[in-house]
Amino acid sequence: MSSSGHPSDQYAVEGGSEADHFYLDEGAEAPGLQGMPAELVAVFDNLPVMVCCMDFGAEVPVLYWNRECERCSGYSAAEIVGNPGALQLLYPEPLYLARKTADILAQGPHFRGLEWTLTSKDNGKRRIAWSSVEGLAMQGGQRWCLGLDITAHSESHRLLRDRDKLLTSVFRHLPDMVYLKDGEGRWLLANPTARAVLGLAEQEGRSASSLEVVEPSRPAAIDLDHSALTEEATWQSGRLSHVQEANDDGHGNLRYYDVIRVPTFGRRGQRLHLLVVRRDVTDQRVAATKLELAGRVLEQSTDGIIITDADNRIIMVNAAFAEITGYQVEEVLGRDPKFLASGQHDKAFYAQMWAVLAEQGRWSGEIWNRRRNGEVYPQWLSLSALRQRATDEITHYVAAFSDLSSRKAAEEKIAYLASKDVITGLPNRAQATLQASLALKHAELGNDRVALIVIDVDNFKNLNDSLGHSVGDQLLREIGARLLGQARERTMVGRLSGDEFMVLLSGVHSTAEAAHAVRALMDLLGQPVVLGDLPVNVSVSAGIAMFPSDGTDFDTLFGRADAAMFAAKRKGRAAYQFASALMNEAAIDRLQIETSLRRAIEQQALRLEYQPLVHLASGRIVGAEALCRWDDPERGAVPPGLFIPIAEDCGLIEALGGWVLKTAALQLRAWHDAGHTELMMAVNLSARQFQRGVVLQQVEDALVTSGIAPDRLELELTETVLLHDGDAVMATLRRLKALGTKLSMDDFGTGYSSLAYLRRFKFDKIKIDRSFVCDLIDDPDNAAIVRGIISLAQSLGLSVLAEGVETDAIAQRLKHLQCTFAQGYLFDRPLRPEDFGARLGTP
Repeated sequence: MSSSGHPSDQYAVEGGSEADHFYLDEGAEAPGLQGMPAELVAVFDNLPVMVCCMDFGAEVPVLYWNRECERCSGYSAAEIVGNPGALQLLYPEPLYLARKTADILAQGPHFRGLEWTLTSKDNGKRRIAWSSVEGLAMQGGQRWCLGLDITAHSESHRLLRDRDKLLTSVFRHLPDMVYLKDGEGRWLLANPTARAVLGLAEQEGRSASSLEVVEPSRPAAIDLDHSALTEEATWQSGRLSHVQEANDDGHGNLRYYDVIRVPTFGRRGQRLHLLVVRRDVTDQRVAATKLELAGRVLEQSTDGIIITDADNRIIMVNAAFAEITGYQVEEVLGRDPKFLASGQHDKAFYAQMWAVLAEQGRWSGEIWNRRRNGEVYPQWLSLSALRQRATDEITHYVAAFSDLSSRKAAEEKIAYLASKDVITGLPNRAQATLQASLALKHAELGNDRVALIVIDVDNFKNLNDSLGHSVGDQLLREIGARLLGQARERTMVGRLSGDEFMVLLSGVHSTAEAAHAVRALMDLLGQPVVLGDLPVNVSVSAGIAMFPSDGTDFDTLFGRADAAMFAAKRKGRAAYQFASALMNEAAIDRLQIETSLRRAIEQQALRLEYQPLVHLASGRIVGAEALCRWDDPERGAVPPGLFIPIAEDCGLIEALGGWVLKTAALQLRAWHDAGHTELMMAVNLSARQFQRGVVLQQVEDALVTSGIAPDRLELELTETVLLHDGDAVMATLRRLKALGTKLSMDDFGTGYSSLAYLRRFKFDKIKIDRSFVCDLIDDPDNAAIVRGIISLAQSLGLSVLAEGVETDAIAQRLKHLQCTFAQGYLFDRPLRPEDFGARLGTP
């Protein structure tokens, strides 16, 4: 090989005639090129195109590689010629190389313009168009090839193709009607929107007139005929035209279009093309008309109107606003409407108003605001939140209000004279009777309980006679004010006559709650009052009648409450009495239990017992259910069925439930530390704990304090929990589930909504109520229910625990039905912690 390093430098020419064509020396390298003229090879080497000799069937595929090949590929002839892996260097993708090789072999010895993508030495991509060289002597599968680097041409062609696709796509998907005509008015192009609206005939093609393109029966044919006049005017003007046109849509309705026409001319001024873009602006035109009409209505309305942006800044008010409030337009623009507030409403009122507005999109009600001159006046206000349709985000607020001052004053005066007590301002006897009767009817419909309380001032006649009627009236006003100040949301207070008052408490859950309320009222009214510069101690007596147990109508209830009040006076005054002696004793007993329970919780005098949870198949204890026990020093053991409802009614369940959770979790941790790491702890949750919103925090505190794994704690819920504020409960359950705790539905099958809640939320376990389990053997209906519950749980992937298993026969039947777990006296009664630990034995 010569110093040039290229194979063509090796070739020497033998002597001979012209017919010999100067063949290569037989002893030269690259024997595949034998028989080729050396001068021709030298010419190939200096051509500005790629020249190579290939033999796809040989072990060495490349026999010749000229300098242009070296320049384009980056590989020298020494790296390619004679290299068995040369093609893998140039075409590193095996599938691509195989496909292209098959293509060239299929072409035979002669081919033109076969495009291959070659990978250069620097990993660049070059597009080469290969053609065979005809007339050269070739041996076997040898092919002489000329290659032309068309990379730049291919890329520019691709860019043009992509641009054409983009323009075609834009043209096809434009919502406006777009079409193109030539200089003589013949149609060249029309996008799908134009074809659909104008009803272009199937033969819509190129170089056709409007009459040929559009079906003559369509209204568009007439419109296009009229449009020709405007098109001619555009040609005459020589520049873009922009006009609005109105056309019939074929149904007797006018459609309005915004039309742009763009003419183009040749160098000699000849007409070439006319581009027409038609946009349907009917909806915008209708909206503009409506907006104009709304503006007129806004200005002429007798109601004051305020429009704000999403940040509640005023952007528009009408003339009635200025007339009602006294503020001019320029004084309020950009301000928050809260400057109109009177101060008569607290933060809770506005919070509730905004909450309703956010949830329902509107709010209306009576409100008191302030005029520019400082006068406070009533108005009826209607608020609306306007939202953007696409994103549902609030864009504006609209407030419309009317001045109620005159009407309010007249109504209040009439209502006051007809229904109010002149001295105290409370509802008088007639009005109190009416309101109480309505409240009782409402309670009857809602299956609610009501307490009617009659209150009488002790020794009022003596005080009135000794200090005078004006002082007596002052005392009555003070008592009325105190009663009214203590009234809650569903409380009605009225003055019946003389020194007798009535209080109606709706939504009372028990006699204990009624007794609590009466005691609080008596304590409030018993506080000293200054009368005529003299401090006077006042006491009252009260009688209580409960709806519906003491009567279902007002007259009956009032008569019994009044009689109970006189009975209280006979006992020595400053006391209260229930209408029924039995009820009175029960209420007092309940209050005593409540007092003792409160003290027991504060002193942590309660305790927990633990009932084993057993795996039926193996008989192994897998967990415990924590059960609260109370041993009162005076009453002895108080049943949970008695003190748990009292704790729920008087608000003690929050503290009690938190204590149970934490104590049970700590006990489980102690058993885990003793080696019983597989145990779980089940704890019941009260509906009141959920209503007070403390469950999540209490569970987190118990887990943190004890350090037990969350999946070892099982929280048991009854359907009572799920029936109260379902959405809020479900949100809490999802958060508890996210903590990793297990959730069990207790007393399954005793309510009506079990299946509904199983569908809404995936519990981990179902507990079959003992009422079904105890008669499993003798009652076919109960057996069918238990079998159905177990089958349902299995289909939902839930485990099942049967409560109240007391006999081996029931346990065996449950095991046969594939019930997983059980608890009951057959296995063990609830045990104290030390007894339960002994029952577990050594791990």
